Amino acid sequence: AVMRLQQIMFFRELGFGLDEIGKILKDPAFDVVEALQSQKMLLSKKAERINGLIKTIEKTINNLKEETEMPIKEYYEGFSEEQIEKYRQEVRQRWGEKTLKDSEERVMNMGKEKFKQVQDEGGAIFKAICDNMPKGYDSKEVQELVAKWRNWLENFSHYSDEAVLGLGQTYSRHPDFAKFFEKYDADFPEFFTKAIEYYCASKK
Repeated sequence: AVMRLQQIMFFRELGFGLDEIGKILKDPAFDVVEALQSQKMLLSKKAERINGLIKTIEKTINNLKEETEMPIKEYYEGFSEEQIEKYRQEVRQRWGEKTLKDSEERVMNMGKEKFKQVQDEGGAIFKAICDNMPKGYDSKEVQELVAKWRNWLENFSHYSDEAVLGLGQTYSRHPDFAKFFEKYDADFPEFFTKAIEYYCASKK
């Protein structure tokens, strides 16, 4: 009787109706050991699925509590969809799909508050470099700030020395980047590129 009740419970857990369970148990070909093995396999799969759902729920709860969800469109705020796709394509071509995905995933996981903090830190670095332009791109002060900028980049992805150099050259050669940096000073894009080139050359 206990074994029969156990079988009914297992089948019910797997979604079988009572009438269907009754027919299965009355079947002369019904084998308890074989049924238990099958039930174990099916329940294990169900447990995996439920555990996956639980992890998703936990992640959603954490996102809501900590506001860690960062819509990727906010990463590109201020750019048109055409500009965004053009920029993403350039990143793919220069540094690969892996770098693009890594960068976007890091940003999405930052959360709005953290992302704003990182943006502010970057802005402070750019302004400090601009303020030190009279000292020259190869000055100690500027080079220390470029090193700080290099570390700041790690918020978005890991960049090799070659990638850092390429990104620095993009700052003055890409119209969108140049326009962004010109708000600090008309000569800043070219100055920043030279400072980064000098920084990379001095590391060799």
